[in-house]
Amino acid sequence: MNEKQKSFNAASLTYFFIVVLFVILRLLSSFGLLKFMGEGGDYFFTIIIQIVLLFGGSIFIYSALKKQKIKYTFQEFTIKKVSGKVVGLSFLLGVVVFLINMFVSSAFNGFIELLGYEHTSQAISSYSFGSLLLNLLFTAVLPGICEEVAHRGMLLRSYSSLGPWKAIMLSALMFGLLHVNIEQFFYATIIGIFLGVITIMSNSIIPAMIIHFMNNALSTYLLFSEVNGLPLGNAFLTIQSVLTSNLFIGILLSFCIIVVLLYLGSYLFKIIVQNRLKEDITLLQQQFTKEIQRQRYLMSLENSRLEAIGLEPVEDGDIFAGIKEFAAMLDEPAQPQEFKPSKYGKLLTIVTVVLGVVLTIFTFVWGVL
Repeated sequence: MNEKQKSFNAASLTYFFIVVLFVILRLLSSFGLLKFMGEGGDYFFTIIIQIVLLFGGSIFIYSALKKQKIKYTFQEFTIKKVSGKVVGLSFLLGVVVFLINMFVSSAFNGFIELLGYEHTSQAISSYSFGSLLLNLLFTAVLPGICEEVAHRGMLLRSYSSLGPWKAIMLSALMFGLLHVNIEQFFYATIIGIFLGVITIMSNSIIPAMIIHFMNNALSTYLLFSEVNGLPLGNAFLTIQSVLTSNLFIGILLSFCIIVVLLYLGSYLFKIIVQNRLKEDITLLQQQFTKEIQRQRYLMSLENSRLEAIGLEPVEDGDIFAGIKEFAAMLDEPAQPQEFKPSKYGKLLTIVTVVLGVVLTIFTFVWGVL
């Protein structure tokens, strides 16, 4: 079994464990086994899901299955720092993604309501600032880190042997299904695709973490604003009323706004890609510089040896021939290797997806009934 198959199998088995345990915990929670903890039960449930399962499972179980050190898993998941410029652009992209998400989710929820689905929500009479901070931690910070490690870190990178787009789509689908909610599935999958592209282009999951955090944080703030009568509190309700009051105007307005937001998003995305290219060029320059320094050092040693035995020193052109070989090696395109996942890995992946699909469909049927 080669390294790619090891990664694919390890990711498939790890995520299968995560999903099964997640479903069991959701069932236990739905049966009220955490009610004795009061509000703390929800926070405890989130800690178990996010930190223990998604983050801890993705890091520790995956590392154990591959029999590798944790630091190599972090490197494999591209958990590495990015420039301050990319961080700032990621926050802006998070706002753009959230605005697009508002329109997409409103349109999709309106569609499933036409099919008979009834949205259920609990009325909130009070929402303190302390609760806002806690919810930002548990619904924005933790998911932004832990869910990205599992999906854009483990799944996206381990499935990349299938090809970039297959890896992006598969990891996004699993991300959407993990929400086990028909209302969240569609827009979560769309966001997952975008985050996958960003992760591959930036070669780091940090931008995806920031964008994910911003999307959830803004949603949390809007709920807080709605309860406390603050600005933008009725943004969701306003958008839904506009979309449903007049179908033609709603579609036209949605199209225009989404086009503008997509243009802004593509502009910011372009800057991130350009920044990545600059970093790659800088890295290549550093590699060339190190190689030149190495060749000069070798040349000095060789000349010292030749002078000691009374021979002519080596010319620069002779010793620097290695530089041309080094450049040719970097410039030579990598030969794609055909990858076929094992039946074991494919079976685990299919079972995991089917389980998520069945549970998501069940939430729709339950909402209709």
